[in-house]
Amino acid sequence: MIKATIGPCGLLVLCCSAGTVTAGEFALNYGAAVTSNYIDQGVSQSDDNPALQGYVEGSYGMFYGGVWSSTVDIDDDNLEFDLYAGIRPTFGDLSVDLSYVRYLYNSSGDCCGEVILDLAYPMADLGELGAEFAYDPVENTKWAQLGASVDFLTAYSVGGTLGTDFGTLDLGKDDEVAWDLGVSRTLGEIGLVDLRYYDSNYEGARGVLSIAVDF
Repeated sequence: MIKATIGPCGLLVLCCSAGTVTAGEFALNYGAAVTSNYIDQGVSQSDDNPALQGYVEGSYGMFYGGVWSSTVDIDDDNLEFDLYAGIRPTFGDLSVDLSYVRYLYNSSGDCCGEVILDLAYPMADLGELGAEFAYDPVENTKWAQLGASVDFLTAYSVGGTLGTDFGTLDLGKDDEVAWDLGVSRTLGEIGLVDLRYYDSNYEGARGVLSIAVDF
């Protein structure tokens, strides 16, 4: 499922890097990435195999919409398509991103949808604090996570996230908790490399390498 990140694509899970074509206030953003394992909320969506990912997004002022896609390995599905739209207002230094995302798969079809709220706040020149809240009103599932990143040596950043489902993914079940910690390095104007450790109280630990490039 689509990620929110403190970084180039919106908490510290690398999904893609963007190129931009603008016309007046309209902007067209696009990018692609390869990752050694597509992890979402602590669970591998690619059966612990590499995944190719990319997106195209159009925006006008604070309004935006687009499609994000990734290869997956979930039962009979091998492709995921996320259709999304939302707004990105700012209030002083606080950046707000409110969106609706619809998840579709090439075999099983329309899966579900979530309302997602992302918040990001800079820590002077040190890095950024962030939070994400996702809610599926049909399935009544929830996910919340907090994250932070610290910049150093100009091109490097270290940080991670901590998230939980509040026990709503399975009634009567203890809260599911997932976390990650990693380091990323920008490659000039070309892209980004991210090396990250993922763990949770319901899945095994994994190390993931992701590389994003601009078009």
